[in-house]
Amino acid sequence: MTRVVLIGGTGVLGHALVPRLLDRGHAVTVLSPGSRPAPAGAERVVASLLDIPGGDLADVLADADVLVNAATAVPADPSAPGAWEVNTRLREEGTRRLVEAARAARVRHLVQMSITMAYPDGGDRLLDESTPFDADPARGALVEPVRVMERTVRRESGDGPDWTVLRGARFAGPGTVQDVQRRRLLGGALPIAGDGSSWLSMVHVRDFAAAVAAAVEVRPPGMVFNVADEPLREREYVERLARAVGAPPPAYARDLTPEPSQRVSSAAAHRVLGWKPVAGIWAEV
Repeated sequence: MTRVVLIGGTGVLGHALVPRLLDRGHAVTVLSPGSRPAPAGAERVVASLLDIPGGDLADVLADADVLVNAATAVPADPSAPGAWEVNTRLREEGTRRLVEAARAARVRHLVQMSITMAYPDGGDRLLDESTPFDADPARGALVEPVRVMERTVRRESGDGPDWTVLRGARFAGPGTVQDVQRRRLLGGALPIAGDGSSWLSMVHVRDFAAAVAAAVEVRPPGMVFNVADEPLREREYVERLARAVGAPPPAYARDLTPEPSQRVSSAAAHRVLGWKPVAGIWAEV
């Protein structure tokens, strides 16, 4: 039995991950703030990674074999002023506090959640884990906290826990951005940007949870893995989603700048973790 402490385990990922870990015989403690319930079967510590005293955090981690950091604070309105401030603090300050506490508690291994969205526009080429993060200042608010977070895990672990970083693609499934996309399509408010040729990389939240569980058990030290389903063109994705929900065919907005084209390769996760997507991004659609 592996004793796992999961930071931020009351969201959509936690509710997919905890049952999987429990079914595989592991013990799980969840640390998260707020009133959202923890997944059934997990112990719960109600605290914020940003506010809990360092000594108390080390106490929570004292018996952990593996620490999983999935702490995020995705805002309800991403465009609101200061909407991403807490999420940025979690990635920068929160990760530093967690690594320090893990070192004090002698935790053996840290599995750190990251994102593939920090990659640059790669056009049609495959983006593997050696691809540098985007250096465009216009995307700095998204990319820089991720860069700091990963650098903290790599550099500050020192004589602390070994680490594995999982860079997840954009989540699909219930409770994710797909819900918003479906509503916008039904309202005729989700056009295809440009000519729709940009690549999208997504992963169902249950499939990402499977990758986390694999990392908890395999524990490859000092390795970074992309975790994404098979990439597809934006036009293919939006048109298929529209058909699935019974929405009218989406319009093309030729003057709308598409998001960076990110054709993400997960070959390393397939090879080392034995991970492959099973649910797929069209599950429940």
